[in-house]
Amino acid sequence: MRMIILAIIFVMVLSSLGLGLWASGNKTSGERNMNYGISMSTDKMNYSVGEPIMMTLKIFNYTEEDITFNFNTGQRYDFVIEDEEGNEIWRWSQDMMFAMVLGEEILGPDNPEVIYTEECKGKLSSGYCKVTGIFVARDRPMSGSIIIEVK
Repeated sequence: MRMIILAIIFVMVLSSLGLGLWASGNKTSGERNMNYGISMSTDKMNYSVGEPIMMTLKIFNYTEEDITFNFNTGQRYDFVIEDEEGNEIWRWSQDMMFAMVLGEEILGPDNPEVIYTEECKGKLSSGYCKVTGIFVARDRPMSGSIIIEVK
């Protein structure tokens, strides 16, 4: 319940700042109000205990100019699931190693979006969970979160 209240407060703060966060169904997106940003979604809002969760993170740039995102490693994104108390219960990159090389992604008119999709097969307990997608660009990190329910 506390997580839902925090999510509502977060949306109200963003709205008062004019940042226009839009949420519908199982998506959280700035696409309607911004020309570049991040969109986070899951394949549905309610899951049974033990059911896999498909997560999608989309980074987009619908402007007329290229935007370059720089990275310190081969990692481009991450997904994290937290329980109602904010405890991390699953992380996609846990126990992974990434190449220690500088890299970049360029989004613009010729390549307006990049989409990352992963599946959580971990057994989550019943209750509400916050699912966060993270774009780990060094100079422009972004993240988006949504709330799901596990029954």
